[in-house]
Amino acid sequence: MNWMKRLWLMAMLFLIASVNVEAVSVQPSVVKIQIAAGETKNGTFDLYNRSDKEVYIKVNLKDWVIDKRTSKRDFSNAGTNLRTLTDWVIIEPEGFLLGPDKHQIVRYTVKVPKDAKGGYWGLACFTTKPLEKKGGVVAAGEVVSFLGLEVVNTIEKKIEIQDIKASNGAKGMSLKVAVKNIGNVPIFMPAPDGKYVIKNEKNETVAKGDLNGQMVLPEEVIEYETTDPVKLDAGEYTAVIFFDYGASKMMGKKAKLSAVSKYDWITLEEIKEKKQAPAAK
Repeated sequence: MNWMKRLWLMAMLFLIASVNVEAVSVQPSVVKIQIAAGETKNGTFDLYNRSDKEVYIKVNLKDWVIDKRTSKRDFSNAGTNLRTLTDWVIIEPEGFLLGPDKHQIVRYTVKVPKDAKGGYWGLACFTTKPLEKKGGVVAAGEVVSFLGLEVVNTIEKKIEIQDIKASNGAKGMSLKVAVKNIGNVPIFMPAPDGKYVIKNEKNETVAKGDLNGQMVLPEEVIEYETTDPVKLDAGEYTAVIFFDYGASKMMGKKAKLSAVSKYDWITLEEIKEKKQAPAAK
């Protein structure tokens, strides 16, 4: 086989592999389990093969941890995370063939120890193994479903707004807000829902909007950003940031915002409430 034919074959295999890796899906992609200590719960995943070739799917459990060097989420072996729930989960079947345009129900059972407290999490991973059949090739790929568990009456949901910054852009000013989960459970479904209000020196609202929300793991810091740039004239403003993260819990912070021009914002400074001096006796 000359190099041109070999290159063409490699390109075709890559194309086939790319199509088939994306063809396997799992529902639900996120599972929230609320359970009492010592109890057992069951559930299912639905795997669907949209490709025109049969695949073999291997099921395993992994942990999702925060890499201390990069502060990014990363996969790790089951049981490495201190808050892992993978030791409590049984998934059946652990491996199976899935034909083209076919579904497969995968069942899971979670048995929680009597001394469990707070939140635990892990990943159910569904890996397609390389499979050769009638000249077709399916490459290895992986789809995952996040499993988050809350032990009822023991969870503490709490966030902290750590930093607020203003960034410049051709279309206006954007706010970036760093939020840390200082509780003992992943906050998702719902994720923290961020809002901002910007007021001028007359205390008039001149802009408001949303901060993109997403899941926050315990001890994780996530940066939220305004969905649309804000156009403001030069001047002094107050930015009010607040987050609603379920169960009527609210976290807010104010910051001073100023600019010599609409494209030259200084870094925001937190407004701290002044303590009143005790009244003289």
